[in-house]
Amino acid sequence: MIKTASFDEVVILGNGYSAQLSAIALEPIIKHKRLIGPVVANPSPSGPEELTGQHAHSHVFLPRLEAELRRIDPGILDGLGHKGLCFRPGSRRLSESAPLESRRLFATRWQFDDAIYGIYQDKVRAEDVHGSVETAIIDQGAIRSIALANGTVIQTNDTTLILDAMGAGSPVMGALISGCDSVQDHSSNIVYITQFFRLREGSEEDLPDPLVDCPHDFGVAHLMLYPALDDWFSVTAAVATEHKDLVQKLRDQEQFILFCKDHPHVASWLQKAEPVGRCRLFINPRNRWNTSVFEGGYAPKNYLAVGDALTSMIPTLGANCSFAATHIRIMRDLVQTPPMQLQQKFSEEVHKEQFRFFQSAVKTVRPARAYVSYKDAPQNRLSKRVKRRLRRILGLDRARILRSLAASSSL
Repeated sequence: MIKTASFDEVVILGNGYSAQLSAIALEPIIKHKRLIGPVVANPSPSGPEELTGQHAHSHVFLPRLEAELRRIDPGILDGLGHKGLCFRPGSRRLSESAPLESRRLFATRWQFDDAIYGIYQDKVRAEDVHGSVETAIIDQGAIRSIALANGTVIQTNDTTLILDAMGAGSPVMGALISGCDSVQDHSSNIVYITQFFRLREGSEEDLPDPLVDCPHDFGVAHLMLYPALDDWFSVTAAVATEHKDLVQKLRDQEQFILFCKDHPHVASWLQKAEPVGRCRLFINPRNRWNTSVFEGGYAPKNYLAVGDALTSMIPTLGANCSFAATHIRIMRDLVQTPPMQLQQKFSEEVHKEQFRFFQSAVKTVRPARAYVSYKDAPQNRLSKRVKRRLRRILGLDRARILRSLAASSSL
């Protein structure tokens, strides 16, 4: 039986994935909901040409997200399935009976966000307030109003939960962390360069396994290929920021494709596809851990944050959507029966479940190294190629693939 929260209203700051998933999670608990954010532009895009930010970059969704969505509301997974988005074995060499930790959801970020937006519209009754949040007015330890850039002021009180889902650029969280010395903010020292492609009709057969055959470390850059729905896929190069000349070179689409084609398995995909849109850059994303603002009574007593407003990490590990879902599940459970120190307990629970993964992300900073071609890479010595071929022919590589996928799915 669902217990009623002590909050009688929630004002969710933001209108993206984290905000909409929060509204879905809180729908059975808090009936009065308002989402504040800019108008959602083109919620059903057909490609990456006009998109910016996270929506226009590579993505693979890890099995931790599947587990969290099931805990929040199993109907979310059903809704994703109606859109063709299903978690499945992360390699073509695995059967449908592969264990959960090896599963993945393959979709572009815009395909995933469009599906979540549809589920939000179907499940949630909320008031959408259009406008950009400028600041929060705090008085007597609580947020009393939200000021928007267009001059609108949203009045709140002690029984209004203010849930910040505005991402890493949240002005409310930004004001809080400016006076908190214990938050963590680390540079990733990586530039991500992504190009989207679409397979020509009938081209998907006999392509190399994307998560097994296509990743490669060129020394100066790590290459990944991510398939998605409707014949879309993307290739991303993660380049150490010290290699400025290489970053500048790979911004050119033709040079990016030539660089990727040094890997024969990636080249097989590119030869059967057309590039769509320009090369996208994601420059030096930060590893941020802002949970300290909820310790010691520092934050307003009616304020919580989820998603990138709370924590963020380098996208190479593909974990931020999973992180956000975990924040939302913890928040939902605490709001149902709020403890005496809600913020402190929220911080403790997030730290307990996620901090070790954040530490791993901080350690994943790439040092600048020299270029190593695919054919000269250590794993491509003749003896190792022969062994890989034999293991594949004999079906002995399944255990290795399961171990590899499980090791990258703890988030």
